[in-house]
Amino acid sequence: GGVRAYAEGELDPYQRPLSPGDFIGKWMTLIEPAAHNTPMLPNEDIGLYSERLAEASVRQSLMNLRTFPCVKTLEEKGRLALHGAFFDVMSGKLRAMDPATGAFNPIAAESHAAALSQPRF
Repeated sequence: GGVRAYAEGELDPYQRPLSPGDFIGKWMTLIEPAAHNTPMLPNEDIGLYSERLAEASVRQSLMNLRTFPCVKTLEEKGRLALHGAFFDVMSGKLRAMDPATGAFNPIAAESHAAALSQPRF
């Protein structure tokens, strides 16, 4: 929701739903580098763009974390592993980022997810 609000605010700055002075508004500015490198495609649906931007922001967050010397050192020593994931609140689907490709893939088969949603007696 926050990423979509950011994307909508970029399309129409006069309709910005986020206040730059509040906590969420300040936090969402961390998306700016990802947004700069992930432009909206011509005729792209805002929902699809928001999803692409959310994925790009996860990649950006991992890059940001790796700028901290302690994180970089621990990761290089194999004592820390960073993982990226994207949870779609609307669908309830969780996708993990493949570190080799940067692609986000479901972490569970659809049939498994459907089985988990069945009522238990």
